Amino acid sequence: MRRLTTATLALVLATVLQTRSAGAAHSQAGEAGLALGAVAANLVYLPAKTLVAMGGLGLGAFTGLFTGGDMRAAYAIWVPSTGGTFLLTPGHFDGTRPIEFFGSDYADRPSTNARDSSIAYRALYMY
Repeated sequence: MRRLTTATLALVLATVLQTRSAGAAHSQAGEAGLALGAVAANLVYLPAKTLVAMGGLGLGAFTGLFTGGDMRAAYAIWVPSTGGTFLLTPGHFDGTRPIEFFGSDYADRPSTNARDSSIAYRALYMY
């Protein structure tokens, strides 16, 4: 039974991870395959990502503590470990959304969103 489950999972993932152009139209069976592949991948990915995030929270807290309360040092560990993609979706497998295991969104970096014209954004980066 275990071999059948492993073989089925491998077949689903191999089908899902075929190279396709991003945004290509999928058949109903293709969409179902992507959804099943995302579910199967999340069985491994989500626990791993959760463990990394929990470890990063503790490590970041100790880093902040042992650097004299330097929040930037703690933040440098918290962002990569707790940021990024937590749940894989079919969009991650068809190439329309990137999978980012480690986060990289620092607040001191300008937004890449050209439509961001909020007061907070202008105050930080425009003047």
